[in-house]
Amino acid sequence: MLGQWLATTRRHSTASLYSHRHSIVTQYLHRQRHFTNTWQLNTKRAFTSSQYANTAERVRNIGIIAHIDAGKTTTTERMLHYAGFTRKLGDVDSGSTVMDYLPAERSRGITIQSAAITFGWRDTQVHLIDTPGHVDFTVEVERAMRVLDGAVAIIDAVAGVQAQTLTVWRQTSAYGIPCVVFVNKMDREGADWKRSVADVEQRLGTRALVLVEPEIEKLAQSKYEPSELRRWVDAVTMERIEYDASDSTGATVRRQLLTPADGRAYEVAAQARERLVETLAELDAEIVDEFLAVDGDHVRVATDAVRAAVRRATLSNAACPVVPGAAFRNVGVQPLLDAVIDYLPAPTERPAPRAISGSRRINESHKTKSLKTKSPASRNALAATDDKLVAFAFKVTVDAQRGPMVYVRVYAGSLDARMTLVNGTRGGIRERASKLLQMYADSSEEIRTIRAGHIGVVLGLKHTRTGDTLLHPDHASLEDVTVVAGRERSAMHLLTEEDVREPVGLQLHGINIPPPVFMCAVEADSPKDENPLAQALASLLLEDPSLSVSFDAETGQTVLRGMGELHLEIVRDRLRASVNVTFGTMRVSFREAPSCTGSARFDYDKDIAGRPSRAGLRVEIEPHDRNANNVFVEMPDELVAVHNPAMVAFPWLHTSIRRSIWDGVHNALLRGTLLGFAVVRAKVRVSDIVYYGHYPSTPAAYRACAAQAVFQALAQCSPQLLEPLARAVIQCPAMHVGAVLSDINGSRMGRVLSLDDADDVRGAKSIVAQVPLSAMIGYSSALRSLTAGSGTFSMHVEDYGPTTKQQREQILKDSLGY
Repeated sequence: MLGQWLATTRRHSTASLYSHRHSIVTQYLHRQRHFTNTWQLNTKRAFTSSQYANTAERVRNIGIIAHIDAGKTTTTERMLHYAGFTRKLGDVDSGSTVMDYLPAERSRGITIQSAAITFGWRDTQVHLIDTPGHVDFTVEVERAMRVLDGAVAIIDAVAGVQAQTLTVWRQTSAYGIPCVVFVNKMDREGADWKRSVADVEQRLGTRALVLVEPEIEKLAQSKYEPSELRRWVDAVTMERIEYDASDSTGATVRRQLLTPADGRAYEVAAQARERLVETLAELDAEIVDEFLAVDGDHVRVATDAVRAAVRRATLSNAACPVVPGAAFRNVGVQPLLDAVIDYLPAPTERPAPRAISGSRRINESHKTKSLKTKSPASRNALAATDDKLVAFAFKVTVDAQRGPMVYVRVYAGSLDARMTLVNGTRGGIRERASKLLQMYADSSEEIRTIRAGHIGVVLGLKHTRTGDTLLHPDHASLEDVTVVAGRERSAMHLLTEEDVREPVGLQLHGINIPPPVFMCAVEADSPKDENPLAQALASLLLEDPSLSVSFDAETGQTVLRGMGELHLEIVRDRLRASVNVTFGTMRVSFREAPSCTGSARFDYDKDIAGRPSRAGLRVEIEPHDRNANNVFVEMPDELVAVHNPAMVAFPWLHTSIRRSIWDGVHNALLRGTLLGFAVVRAKVRVSDIVYYGHYPSTPAAYRACAAQAVFQALAQCSPQLLEPLARAVIQCPAMHVGAVLSDINGSRMGRVLSLDDADDVRGAKSIVAQVPLSAMIGYSSALRSLTAGSGTFSMHVEDYGPTTKQQREQILKDSLGY
């Protein structure tokens, strides 16, 4: 019997669920009297993967994504509080949040790195990752999306869909991840509920399934008072959702079934249900049958049928549920959690990740195309081996006491403590998982196993990096493969040639890491600080794959490269907290490209450790595809000109030599001949490869020979400098447009692409311009000055353009000092 029932969701764990509503109030009062640290610890243990040993259907792996300052962390803190994980609500402004635990995050009030936490809701274990919203930390979102099954996209009800919202939405779309949209900040002046829903459909390109609506309709951009935010209507269940005015935390929620006697509230719910069913009818055939079975009455369609139709539409990525709320006012979070459980997929409902068998691998960071391998790609290899461990390392952090902490998602089998793992990405290195942890932001709990569909942390892996595939030693793809034990060494070392081995076994598709575009020099203040600096840099590189460090032989400087100004500022603060260092002026990372054809023949002939090493080949480099910033390497099918009959006895040398030459070419192209920037827009043709026998013609000899030939050929290509061009989207009040346009067209040498009314801010203008990235250094402060603090902007590198002769001379002078 439906009617009025009280659903108090005050800090309930997985034991106090909607199925036990009669005891929730009693449990809440009991916990208020006995809320201690011991209870908190027991609650955490209730959420470990051992509780749901064989029920992956009761697991949700979700991420929180949004533009910066849309309310991601605030919403997450409310989720944790209502789930019973925290005693009090965390606040971003006071620095008391659970998820933002780094000192830099609390001082700046923003999320810098993704944080994972596990909690329970409605008898379901939720692994949640809170991701950054700033464009400089897009890599954190990318590697989180790689392992998640669903996402919650948070939209500011005032600003609507913003630039970074579009960026992270494209990332979720690339992985086919279903989403639930939470329209936050409904309490702010200028909030527009209907426009936000329209924004979801128009700008995100998906159908909006509005599940909950405000009971009180407001005019566009009219502020909802706190009393007006207490009542909502649920279009799925035809219920009123009412927040108790006496409970300031928003934890006490009442649901009441609406009837025609409720007047206006029933009319609003009926209209919301009609719109929802009509939208579903365009996407789902089964709901049409249900609709016709009740003589076309939208309200009489069964609640379970509507909920099932919403779930089917969400899982197929044909639509996304939309829920409104105001997380700061503690409103709307419980319906959002319900939507996560009801409509986002379990691990068993997601397709297996793409995988390949064999040794094919493409370096995504440099966009270099390699030769095709004869090892077949297998899209079904993972599904056929679900009894043996297949795990993916998507994140690495470094703890001062524990060492490297490797975050993994298990796709098949189970990962047990003290288990021996084979790192297929690193050539089959064996490592032992000393301990397994379940993470709760910066705290943890030791567990025995991580089962398929779950996310956890592994300790003891010194050679594993972000993007590596970990396999069971008896995995079928490792047959006839010899694995090697990892060297005993600290994990805090820069990768060397020895660490980059040929991948073996099943390989899950990796993470696309964009190349860094900003750089600065970093130097130790004294000789005694050099070793600590090297260790600190190695630790940062282990954690953040979007960072890179190189040594400039001409200037003797260590150059640090990152994704943006804020990115490098955070790195600078972290280094200065532990090491005495000095940072140089921030610069951008250029590219080099050949302007004409050049060729070189090189014969390598040296004695190494008393043994001769010989190799020979010819390299020709020419300009290639000016619209794509990549490199194409071409080799003939007949790789080796056989000068020794012994070649016939070693057919495997074909593949070995091919790989060595490719590595030599690739490594040489990472450092151009002008200023040492990476070479792009080039086609490299290798020919006349000479083989002198098994012992003198080693892979190392071909690698060195290829690199020297490329250096010599590049010197003949009259290389030119390419500067990164950023696409900047600037929003400011109309009264300041003239000053902003003058600044872009003048000193910053930009090109305005469009000038329109801003979609998300009333009375504002949106300027889209293409500007040299070097001119955008310090633009945040400049824009604040030009617009009296009212302007905002976002940007990303979209292309590279040639520099003029004067610009090139100035760049060379600034870089070389002469």
